Amino acid sequence: MKQEYAGQYAQLERNHWWFEGRRSILRRLLRSEVDWSAPRKVLEVGVGPGVNLYSLYPDNADLIGVEPDPGNARLAAGLGQIPVHEGTVEKLPAVAMTTTFDVITMFDVLEHIEDDRAALQILKERLKPGGALLLTVPAYQWMWGAHDDVNLHFRRYTRGRLIALLRDAGFVVKRSTYFNTWLFPLIALVRLVAKLIPKRKPTSRDVGSDFDKPSGLLNAPLRWLFASEAWFLPWVSFPFGVSLFVSARKEDE
Repeated sequence: MKQEYAGQYAQLERNHWWFEGRRSILRRLLRSEVDWSAPRKVLEVGVGPGVNLYSLYPDNADLIGVEPDPGNARLAAGLGQIPVHEGTVEKLPAVAMTTTFDVITMFDVLEHIEDDRAALQILKERLKPGGALLLTVPAYQWMWGAHDDVNLHFRRYTRGRLIALLRDAGFVVKRSTYFNTWLFPLIALVRLVAKLIPKRKPTSRDVGSDFDKPSGLLNAPLRWLFASEAWFLPWVSFPFGVSLFVSARKEDE
C-alpha cells in the first residue's frame, strides 16, 4: 500500500460503507464455516488498523494478529488486549512460528503477496490437522484499476484460479463464493469506463483508491445494500461479484 494512502486507511476502515458491509458479511461467513462451540486459536494475517480483529470473531476465540505495516500494527495493538505483532507471511513473528492454529484468516491480503502459492504453503504448516483457512481476494483481472495500483496488488483472482492454487498448496476447498454481487454491475461499469478515459498526469493530491468515493448521504444506503448479502451467503454461493471468499481445510494427517 502506498504510504500517502495508508494514512487514511484507519478512518476508512471504521466508517466507509465497503468496510462496514464486508464486516457484516465476514461475521456471518465465519460463523457458518467454523464450529465455535469450543475455543479456537486464531491467527489473522494482515490486520490493518485492527478494526476487523475486534469485530469479526466470537468472544471465545483466542486471537493473535500479524500486520506488516508498522503504523497499522501499532494502531491495532493499541485497540485492546489482543496481541498484534509486526510481520508478514514470509517472516512470521516467533509466536506464530512456534504455534499451530485452528483457524487462519487473511482478508484481502493474498493479492499483495508476489509468491501466493508459497505463502499458502507457509500458512498450511501453521495450521493444525483439519484446521481452517478463510480468505478473501479481489475478483477478475479485467477489473484491474487505479485502486489495485495504489494498494500495490500483484493480481486479482477468479474462483477457478484460487481453488486451483489452494489445492496445489495442499488444501481441501470446502466453500467458495463471490460477494459484493448486488453492486457488481455498477462497479464493473465504472472500472470499464475508467479504462476508456485518457489518463492525466496524477497530482500529489491524487490517491486513486475506490474508497475515495462515495461518502456522505450515499454511505449509509450503500452499506445497507452491501451488508444485506450477509443474509444469503451462508446458504447460497454467488456466481459473480467484486470479491471472492474461500474456506479451505488442511487435511488430517
